[in-house]
Amino acid sequence: MSTEQFTTHSPEETISLGRALAEKLQPPKLVLLRGDLGAGKTTITKGIAAAFDAASEDDVTSPTFTLVHEYRGPRVTVYHIDLYRIETERELYTLGLDDILGDPNNVVLIEWGEKFPDLMPEDRIEIRLRTTGDNSREIEILETPGGPSCSNAG
Repeated sequence: MSTEQFTTHSPEETISLGRALAEKLQPPKLVLLRGDLGAGKTTITKGIAAAFDAASEDDVTSPTFTLVHEYRGPRVTVYHIDLYRIETERELYTLGLDDILGDPNNVVLIEWGEKFPDLMPEDRIEIRLRTTGDNSREIEILETPGGPSCSNAG
């Protein structure tokens, strides 16, 4: 597993990092977004979705209450999923993750996926975000051996 680390100092820099990272994400790909509430998981998603022409940055919002947001681009569909309110495996299965993860044109971004580690595919990227100031974030990208290189991001 390889790891890369970045520091951003504003929401705009976090969005730019998401855009750069998207260039390296070839569907199908699962990305687990990890971090506390307010760490920037939706902010980095804004850049990824915008880079795929799946949604404008302003159209990307947190799926905390709807659980799943789908953003359709011309060649890639980006799913932004929030498992914060999901308590059981049974609830998780009602989201249709198998179908979403099984589509070869999807990039799937899952917040709070660490709640169900045994159900998450091993072939994935993890983006860990940590707040270090009002607008600054430390962002760590962990790639599984078969994952893409993100060394040009940022």
